[in-house]
Amino acid sequence: MRWNIETGYRYFKELLGFDQYQLLSLRGIERFWAIQFLTQNFLECQWQEWMTPTSKLTLGDVVRRIREEHFGQMIVYVYQQALEKKPLFDILQLFRLSA
Repeated sequence: MRWNIETGYRYFKELLGFDQYQLLSLRGIERFWAIQFLTQNFLECQWQEWMTPTSKLTLGDVVRRIREEHFGQMIVYVYQQALEKKPLFDILQLFRLSA
């Protein structure tokens, strides 16, 4: 049981960046817990959807898959914008990147 708690904590801390928050107020702490709860539920729903009898996915695997899919969608979007001859500066600005 403890291993599940430790790995869950690691996912939130390292993979999702929840270790970067500094909270001072009770309201901030409550909001932080709400965000963590929603994130955990979203990951669990994705895990259930992607789980098959032969796969052994962890929540970390789910996070990595979501990131990969999001990155792929960004690449497709940039490609489509390039086909439409959109200026590179505008695309970089949209992603808050510099050339």
